[in-house]
Amino acid sequence: MNPTTPSTDAANSGRAGSGLWFSAGLACLAIAAAASLWFVLHAAWADASSLSARATVTGWREGTGPTITAELWELTRDQLQGALRAAPDNAQLHDDLGYLYASRSQGLGNVPIDSPDYQLQLSLLDEAISHYRAACAMRPTFPYTWTYLALSKHYRGKHDDEFLAAYDHAVQYGHSEAALHIPLAELAYSQWARLGHQRQQAFFNMVASAKESSSVMFRVMAQRSGVQLPAP
Repeated sequence: MNPTTPSTDAANSGRAGSGLWFSAGLACLAIAAAASLWFVLHAAWADASSLSARATVTGWREGTGPTITAELWELTRDQLQGALRAAPDNAQLHDDLGYLYASRSQGLGNVPIDSPDYQLQLSLLDEAISHYRAACAMRPTFPYTWTYLALSKHYRGKHDDEFLAAYDHAVQYGHSEAALHIPLAELAYSQWARLGHQRQQAFFNMVASAKESSSVMFRVMAQRSGVQLPAP
């Protein structure tokens, strides 16, 4: 019997074991790479398939888009929803859908409670809130979506803890955004008594640091709402 055989067998066994672990590692890397590629391709497809819809929503936001018709609204919604199914973690798709539902709700105007459109208006706002909520969770420092969430809650008549939290985040991250000053003033003045001293002071600070055009707007809206702002 060769006395070196057991040692040789052990060495061969160790090399075989190392080879198996190496192969397993390569397999895991290949699976991870394939999964990453799958997500990248789906995200790219979502961007490409929703490009037209996102451009339409951007135009509507800026007041330069095509005329809103029921057919175009539904087509835009369907394209965005299809893209969202492929990329469910895309905050901008949620934000665009939130805008789409909220704008259609606002387009109905002041609907009487006994009108057939009243429940439709509420359901549209609920959809908007759901999408804005998802977008805020994915993009927690983006002030515009926090503002839109608070506005949708306001129009829905739900001035609860979520509304106040959305308002707080909107002011925290968007106090220097001139484009948000009008909606933030609307939100603040509509619930002024409920804001409390701390939130009112934060609003005063925003007014004090705003540019002249925004400051004038703040004061005009305050006068109409019966809110007393500190002297400049």
